[in-house]
Amino acid sequence: MNQSQQPKRKYTAKFKADVLRLVANGEPIMAVGRKMGISDSLIHAWRKTNDKGEKKTDQSLQQEVDSLRRQLRQTEMEREILKKAVAIFSRQT
Repeated sequence: MNQSQQPKRKYTAKFKADVLRLVANGEPIMAVGRKMGISDSLIHAWRKTNDKGEKKTDQSLQQEVDSLRRQLRQTEMEREILKKAVAIFSRQT
C-alpha cells in the first residue's frame, strides 16, 4: 500500500491542541512529529490554521474593546449631566 492509498487518520481537537502546546513550549516541530507519530508538515498546517483563528479572535476582542470604550464615554457623559442636574436642583430648594 503506498501513501496515497492509506486511509486518512482523524485527529481529535485535544490531540491537535496537545501537539501545538508542545511546539509552543519550544520543542522542535520535527521532534514533536516523531514523538507523536505525525508529519511535521501536518503540524505546520495545524499551526497555520490555529494562527488564523487567533487573529480572528484578536480582531473580535479589539472590536469588543472599542465598543466598551464607546459605552464608557457615553456613561461618563450621562453621569456628568446628572451631576450638573443634581447641583441645579439642589440650589433651588
